Amino acid sequence: MDHDRLDLLAREPRSAAPYGIDGEPAMPKSSFANIARRPEAANTRRNRAANEGRPDQAAERTDDGLSYGEFVAALKQALREFSRPDLLSGNPLLRSRLVSGQESISSADLQALLSKSVETLFASPRDEKFRRVIDLTYFRPAPKQEAAADRLSLSFGTYRRHLTMAVQRLARWLWGRELAARTEELQSNPRALESERERVQPHSSKAPPRLSIVVLPFINLGGEDDERFVDAITESLTTDLSRIPGAFVIARNTAFFYKEKAIDARLIGAELGVRYVMEGSVQSSDGSIRVNAQLIDAETGAHLWAERFDKPRAEVFEMQDEIVGRLTRTMDEKLITAEARRSERTRPTNPDALDMFLRGWAAFNRGHNCGNLAEAERFFNQALALEAENVEALVGLAMAKYAFAAIYATDDRAAYFAAAEAAAMKALVLSADHARAHAALAYIYISTNRAELGIAEAERALALDQNLAPCHAAIGWGKMVLGRAEETEAHIIEALRLSPRDSFAVVWCTMAGAAMLALGRDDAAVAWLHRAIEANQTYPTAHLTLAASLAHQGKLAEASAAAAVGLALAPSFTIRRFRTQVLSDNLTYLTQRQRLYEGLRLAGVPECESTHARLPGIVARKGAKAPRPRHRHSPAGDIRFALKPQSSL
Repeated sequence: MDHDRLDLLAREPRSAAPYGIDGEPAMPKSSFANIARRPEAANTRRNRAANEGRPDQAAERTDDGLSYGEFVAALKQALREFSRPDLLSGNPLLRSRLVSGQESISSADLQALLSKSVETLFASPRDEKFRRVIDLTYFRPAPKQEAAADRLSLSFGTYRRHLTMAVQRLARWLWGRELAARTEELQSNPRALESERERVQPHSSKAPPRLSIVVLPFINLGGEDDERFVDAITESLTTDLSRIPGAFVIARNTAFFYKEKAIDARLIGAELGVRYVMEGSVQSSDGSIRVNAQLIDAETGAHLWAERFDKPRAEVFEMQDEIVGRLTRTMDEKLITAEARRSERTRPTNPDALDMFLRGWAAFNRGHNCGNLAEAERFFNQALALEAENVEALVGLAMAKYAFAAIYATDDRAAYFAAAEAAAMKALVLSADHARAHAALAYIYISTNRAELGIAEAERALALDQNLAPCHAAIGWGKMVLGRAEETEAHIIEALRLSPRDSFAVVWCTMAGAAMLALGRDDAAVAWLHRAIEANQTYPTAHLTLAASLAHQGKLAEASAAAAVGLALAPSFTIRRFRTQVLSDNLTYLTQRQRLYEGLRLAGVPECESTHARLPGIVARKGAKAPRPRHRHSPAGDIRFALKPQSSL
């Protein structure tokens, strides 16, 4: 690339679309998809017509909208035929929405539109060369382009580069106006959206890919100095979302085509063939940054999720990583939940392996009680019956079996852990660098007296995917099992910093509470465990650990109430089962664990199955609903949690 072109690229306005191959602007996917989805004969005609610079008259549609490729071809044709009103009268731009409130425009109006657009777009003195090159090439054409280059005192190669750049910028600018006009039409007439979708996919009934999304460039509400930082957030978020299992994410170049354009999300979804649109903004002040983000259903325009959070200013890369990691993990859960619901609604009787995988993770994400975990395991097994080497389903099965054993719902924990490990290992055989499989293995190892290996697996998972906040929690939990409970809280805080609204932060907070209880810091333990229960009331270990902590504080009535809720969620839990299935033979860990046994006993948790009836309020029937907790909750924040790994004490 020569210095002239580098200079031109550097001077492009920030709202311009990024360049693709050979300097071409990024084109919306539908511009290619429109051609690919038409019958072969029409496809051939249209490609040949576009290459020759003339529209395909045989392929006219009743709809007046143009795809981006058709729009650019029509613009180039209009420029070449600028001085021939008789030819301009058939130009497809006459069917565009460039003139608001008119169905069509005359040849003279089209000439005026092009002249005014060039004058406005290239009004800056630094763009004078672009205005002149279009003027002498199309508006007051010389007999040959070589003569136009001579008039401009340019070499022919430089002249051609300037001409290409000028036409590209003009096309992008006018296309932005066309899209804005379409959005206004949709807002005034929602039924127009259906005709727009028909235009984008005229001969296809194929729905957009599941878990398909475009991340629109975030809006910079701060100063110009923040522009690159905001763009970097969009780029990194696009990259990280593509790691979500089964996700189809529109490339950054295409997404940036829509930068600073107020376009209806439904229109973008139709243009790009995606189900979801993510948009947001970043606003900065002297000491902090505020981030707003929304997930929109591209079919209905409904907002599925929105979040706003503030964070202190820090080093640029640190801020970027924290913001992107937090949004990515939340989007992971929200997309899976949305797609699972859509699957149940649209394919209730004929699901495929991806449907089963999505439903499995949706059930797992609802909380770790016996019912949810059994449902998740059933869905993952069904996915594997349809596709035996589905890595994501294998990882899900590993986590479901692990979590069932981790809440002490069975006496045969060893068999469940062995099955979980076998599924995780098979996933790694199929995909050696699968971060979530390594994360699953980390939790399994820590639960089976191999905490050092578990910590190593968690670190390996983080090296593969730095957004796996549960791995930070796993490292802290592993250290507690190794008798280093005083180090656990810092790792839990790091996990929550990366993903404070993670839908299973209940597990992490329970880990921190258990560590504080082991250290004899009962007040801190109660605070962490209240925070866990406020996040999700269906995790039995949180209630039982809270019961033990309250008992050590001498609050036996509250402890008994907490124990009742925990036992309602895990009816088969007993102190005997808990004592006989320790996670490590570390002497410090075993000594600290005695405080938990004592607290459970003081709270009235039964020693064995035969004593269950002694504790009032226990719901032992299979499938029965747990009573609402009667113990007080602290006012800790609304914590949610969004990945897969689970833990026990």
